[in-house]
Amino acid sequence: MQFESIWEEYKKPLLNFIKTKIGDKDIGEDILQDVGIKLYTTLRKSEKINNHKSWLFQVTRNTIADYYRKNKIPTTIIKDQPEIPKTSISNVCVCDLSGFVIQNYLPQQYGEALYLSDIEQKPQKEIAKILDLSLTATKSRIQRGRKKLKELVTDCVDISYNKKGQITGFLLKNDCELPPELITEIEKINLIL
Repeated sequence: MQFESIWEEYKKPLLNFIKTKIGDKDIGEDILQDVGIKLYTTLRKSEKINNHKSWLFQVTRNTIADYYRKNKIPTTIIKDQPEIPKTSISNVCVCDLSGFVIQNYLPQQYGEALYLSDIEQKPQKEIAKILDLSLTATKSRIQRGRKKLKELVTDCVDISYNKKGQITGFLLKNDCELPPELITEIEKINLIL
C-alpha cells in the first residue's frame, strides 16, 4: 500500500486523537506531521507494518509522549499543589501510564478488553474477534473495565471535570501510597509526583 493512500485514510482520525491529548492546534499539527514522516520513512525502508491503524496510533501515542518529555511539560499535577495551572490542563496526557495501569492493575479479562479499546483504539467488533467473545460480552467487559479503572484511580486521585464531563485536572490524594512498580513507571515516563 502506498503512503498517500494510507495517510489519506488515517490522518483525520489521528488528528482527532491528537486533539484529545494536546490543547494547542499548531503543536497538534506538528505531531501529526511527525507521525506522517515516521510512516513515510518506515514504508521507504520496506519495513513490514501488519496493521496500519494500530501502528499509526501507537506511533502517535509515542510521539505525544516524546513531545511532553522533550519539552519537560508535566502531565500530572505536583502533589500538594493548591490549584491547577491553566497551561497544564489542556496538556494532560497519560497515555503511557494509563496503559500500564490497565495492564497491571485490572483483572485480565477486563484489562485486556479495555486496553484494546481505549489504548489501542480498536473497534469493538475487532476486539470481540481477538478475544473470541460476542459483541455484547465485549462491550460489557470494556464497560466493567472502565468502571474498575475509575474505582482504582479515584482511590488515589481527586479528578475534576468540566460541564462536558471531560477531565480538567487531577491531584494525588495525600493519604495514598503508590505501589513501587507504579512509581517506577511514573518516573520512567517523566511524570511528576
